[in-house]
Amino acid sequence: MHRGTVFIITKDKDNKFEVQKSTEFNGGMGLGCHGGIIYDMLKDFKEPLLFDAMIRDFDDRYFKYGDEVMTYSPDEQKTPYIDKNGREYFEYAQTENQFKFFKDENGEYIYTSDSNYIKNMSDEDITVVCSNGNYVLKPNQILITDYNECINNTRMTFGEKIDDKIEIDTLSTKEYIPTRKQEIILNNIIKTMESFNYNVNLIYENGMISGMEIETWTNGGVDMIHTFYFCDDYQELYEKDNVKKQLKEIADSFSIDDEIDMYRQDAKYKSNFSIRESLEDFEEYQNRLKNLSKNFLTKYHEIVYQKFMKNEMEKEMM
Repeated sequence: MHRGTVFIITKDKDNKFEVQKSTEFNGGMGLGCHGGIIYDMLKDFKEPLLFDAMIRDFDDRYFKYGDEVMTYSPDEQKTPYIDKNGREYFEYAQTENQFKFFKDENGEYIYTSDSNYIKNMSDEDITVVCSNGNYVLKPNQILITDYNECINNTRMTFGEKIDDKIEIDTLSTKEYIPTRKQEIILNNIIKTMESFNYNVNLIYENGMISGMEIETWTNGGVDMIHTFYFCDDYQELYEKDNVKKQLKEIADSFSIDDEIDMYRQDAKYKSNFSIRESLEDFEEYQNRLKNLSKNFLTKYHEIVYQKFMKNEMEKEMM
């Protein structure tokens, strides 16, 4: 069953952001069915005080849940609901004007529907962090997601092209504000790469870091560049184990024969390297790649430990 949820973001009487969320509707909530209907209703919706009435009208016509509670204000991560056993519950995280509805500040998934319709009804620009970027929502703009992926700009939903007749806001993007923990992890990842004599260039897309380019040279002076991306979710970059997996894939797929065949197409390289020299050079480099892949996490933890012993970790967290 295709589930869907509606969000609006407003301001309260103290001019602070406030999130309102509908009950989850179960069945046909994609744009091609009931989701398209609630999307059209949301486009025309102007008065936040009538949000509950709009949701109940939609429910009465298409679902008939008739629940006592159809809309509510979800708890934010900094001010969660705490039950009698001390367990915390929240449904979004917020940093300044940046909202996270799909992953919290610790990188843990927040439960979400198949399709989500989020409208900015405040008087300020906000951003919503999705798996494929940090998207700006200007006042009265609506963001639509497939799970945690924004589909406004791709105009693709669950593998199918969105009907051209459906008008959807094209959204700009803004630089993502990482958590302090994410900043520290990324810094340690880069330092670990550099300890293996690799230069690191970060790749940006839609306001977020989507991948890395690492570069070094063989003993013979051949420039070696490897690129990897986190296409499923850009925030996976901030998890060292995910970087380790990418490095293993690079090492496992490295082919000495392919490298020799490619470089020996170049006349200058061919004049400078015999086949034997090429083989020895790339064999040595393959061992370096394997060493990077095998010992990346060990070196990462060593760098973290050294910082801890020098009290640098405490300073970073401040």
